[in-house]
Amino acid sequence: MEIKMVRCPNGHYYNAALHNTCPECSGKYTPTEPVGGTGSPTYGPTEPADGSGGIYSAYGKTVPADVSQNDRVDFQRTSTMEELTANGTEAVVGWLVCIEGNNRGIDYRLHAGYNYIGREAGDVQIRDDTQISRQNHAMVAYDSSERLYYMGPSAGRNLIKVNGKAVIGAVEIHNYDVISIGSTKLLFIALCGDRFGWEESGNV
Repeated sequence: MEIKMVRCPNGHYYNAALHNTCPECSGKYTPTEPVGGTGSPTYGPTEPADGSGGIYSAYGKTVPADVSQNDRVDFQRTSTMEELTANGTEAVVGWLVCIEGNNRGIDYRLHAGYNYIGREAGDVQIRDDTQISRQNHAMVAYDSSERLYYMGPSAGRNLIKVNGKAVIGAVEIHNYDVISIGSTKLLFIALCGDRFGWEESGNV
């Protein structure tokens, strides 16, 4: 069974090997019940991540009850566009640190793949800045295969800038670049690069 966990723009995780788009957003999830339940046998059984199933507790999500132990270990260590740590959460690949604006001093974790920036929704939520769109104003992306970071606009109406220059399309960003979005300035700090990457053996 191939497992390729990805995250949709609304923050839902799903197996891209089974679904082309997020099933939760499109309302196409098949209902499930806990292992040992008394419901209809047509349901695909699952086991809660916090149950007593030993290795199950390491995932932070449910896993199919009929997947072998080896498959579960592979899922735990799978490195896709979103690196996963041992407990199923996304490994941090960098940070945005607010250095000017209402949220000065607050840091925001970045994960592999796309990180959408918004005022109320998204991976990076910059509160109380009315010049930032509620969701999908801009994005920061990390390409784990090349270990490169990019910044670009998404659906926001106001311009974003990197080091004082307006960004119309995606541009590569580097350590200590300053991103201006709305009335907020963010300092970009990279974790991964030439000297470190989560995809290296033993890091995930």
